[in-house]
Amino acid sequence: MTAMPRFVGWDLTDPFARAPRPVDEAIVDGDGRVRFSERVWPGARAGHGLDPEALAEAFAVGPGDVVVVDGPQALANPGARVRDAERKLRAPGRTPDVLPLPGAPFAGFVRGGVLLFAALRAHARVPLLDLDAQVLSQARLFEAFPGATWRALAVEKLGAKATPEGRAQRQALLEAAGLRFMDAGTCTHDQLDAALCAWLGWLTRTRPRDVTAVGLPLTQDVDGTLREGRVLDLDRGVQAAPRQH
Repeated sequence: MTAMPRFVGWDLTDPFARAPRPVDEAIVDGDGRVRFSERVWPGARAGHGLDPEALAEAFAVGPGDVVVVDGPQALANPGARVRDAERKLRAPGRTPDVLPLPGAPFAGFVRGGVLLFAALRAHARVPLLDLDAQVLSQARLFEAFPGATWRALAVEKLGAKATPEGRAQRQALLEAAGLRFMDAGTCTHDQLDAALCAWLGWLTRTRPRDVTAVGLPLTQDVDGTLREGRVLDLDRGVQAAPRQH
């Protein structure tokens, strides 16, 4: 009997910070139940590197898992300052055409995301959209930008994501869309971003017409560098109808 896939969302942090914060993880099962956990970055190596095998182990992916990451999957095309998807979705973090050095705003976050995606593809063999799978239903590793999807979900302007009001509004939106939060207590805004990522993964398998992939297709240079890549988002022409239990 085939196990039900898990839908996993990661809200990435900066692995090169002086004291890196754990990565919030949301796991959604086939019935929409959400549970939270954390992943811990492996220690950075000299020269601002992250060991690919250590990354694949720290962020281990099950054989049927569908993983959606709030973090960049690849660099911009040569000569570009920002990826097409980031520009279209108005992401505050901008991924350049070369791997940035930690220090500038978002630089460590961007570097960590690009290195993580490359490690999971190379060492865990998790298929990425466009390079390894041509349709959403066959890929198992995606990128999302929650800020854009929250805007698509909301009927009215949401409160600031770190405020109690803003967090309550976001959790209510996900509950209306079919998720059930099993952990006691109020979710943090990072947990809610992770849950939104996991929900987008769930949509790729259950309501694929409700999601779209924004940006330029993922490509690979001759040296193995990944560039551009499409980002999951809610189709703007579709209302997020509540899921029936």
